[in-house]
Amino acid sequence: MRIILTIFLVTLCGVSFAKTDQITGLPLSVMQALQSENVPLENVSVYVQQVDSSQPLLTYQADQSRNPASVMKLVTSYAALDLLGPAYRWKTQFYALKNPEQGKLQSGIWIKGSGDPMLNTAHLAEVASELKQRFFLDEICCGIFLDNSAYAHLNFDAGAFDAKPSRAYNAPAEALMVNQQAIRLQLIPSIGKVNIVVYPNWKTLIKHVDIKPVANECGDWKNGLKIKRDGRVLNISGEYPVSCGDKYLDVNWQGAEYVGDLFYSAWEQAGGRWTQEDKTQVSISNVPMNSVLLTEHVSPNLGDMLREMNKTSNNVMARALYLTLSQVNDPSQEASIGKSEQQIKAWLQGKGYNFAELVLENGAGLSRIERISASHLAALLRDAYHSPVMAELIASLPIYGIDGSLSKRKDGALYGRAHLKTGSLENVRSIAGYLLDAKGRYWSVVFIANGLNAEATKQAQDALLNWVYLQE
Repeated sequence: MRIILTIFLVTLCGVSFAKTDQITGLPLSVMQALQSENVPLENVSVYVQQVDSSQPLLTYQADQSRNPASVMKLVTSYAALDLLGPAYRWKTQFYALKNPEQGKLQSGIWIKGSGDPMLNTAHLAEVASELKQRFFLDEICCGIFLDNSAYAHLNFDAGAFDAKPSRAYNAPAEALMVNQQAIRLQLIPSIGKVNIVVYPNWKTLIKHVDIKPVANECGDWKNGLKIKRDGRVLNISGEYPVSCGDKYLDVNWQGAEYVGDLFYSAWEQAGGRWTQEDKTQVSISNVPMNSVLLTEHVSPNLGDMLREMNKTSNNVMARALYLTLSQVNDPSQEASIGKSEQQIKAWLQGKGYNFAELVLENGAGLSRIERISASHLAALLRDAYHSPVMAELIASLPIYGIDGSLSKRKDGALYGRAHLKTGSLENVRSIAGYLLDAKGRYWSVVFIANGLNAEATKQAQDALLNWVYLQE
């Protein structure tokens, strides 16, 4: 006899639900993982839904307004892909008052930025080489002028977030920036000393290094260093445990003048000369009217940029992308945080969404005030999955067990089957993205923990992912 089971109630840890209905409690494995780390259940929000389903499978406190940390980059990424397009590129332009004559540029050179978050030292070297060959140029007179006007001026305090102004993630986005406004230090312990290799090591940089090697355990070695910048002078002092071996540290080198200093060196390395009086002359100045465009560097496309930004969770790149959204309707208008916020909220409204709890500050998630709910973030993930830019968004996310911030996750069943953005701040841990289950179905998954012991929720995240992976 055929039996049709219409109602099948399951009781799990005091939570009752219908098998075919929405689950409103946490799976046992997730709950146990949270309890083992003393994470209050009220501090966690979870939302799980198959991408082709009209209803969620699991929702737990999903409408609570939470700090998502770097998972907020998903909002910025999808908005950028949808509004700018995956092929969008930034331009860094090089101007003069007139073309070079007889191997000399008489008027100085202007560099105008548009917010390219991928401009690096190698690109400046390419431009210098092109200028030399294209114009048979040998000498540049009258200095370097930097045009940073594409972004509204922002009084940025690099130490405001966590009192660590030298950390690279605390650099502001600028319309004209290079290497995401960072220099890289390599610390190499040797007999009785610690050597420092600086990249890039440009000509006008002055280094004062006084680091004592110690026999301590490696631990939090970064806090043993004192790093201070004074103009073009880099001061590094403190202690460094020899047991750490070689380590790298990226340092915030805030200020558009950094671009000028690097181009100054790039031009000399290309075989060019500066007039004697221009040895260190770098000024901030908008490109004059009727100037001549000498050349321009075009960035990699947005799709390529997002892969670097999301897999490494680069906050400076995310800030730059967020500001670029100001210029969706008018590329010539000055970008600002306020205009970008308006653009994203208008974009959401155009899709029929009303995210009343949404709070934006920089679009990167490196913020104490940014907020979104798990249910609304999941709604965007499903919307993105069915959009023309789905492939680009998913490809930008870390792959479980393989790369980015998920490279060290080792659950064998999940290896390579999840594309997820992670988020991490003090008292915040989050993960969100897409999971391919054992039956070949895609799910959108959001997990956000705020408050006490949120940092100890990685085991609970993996338990949730495994639970979704094994769904019938």
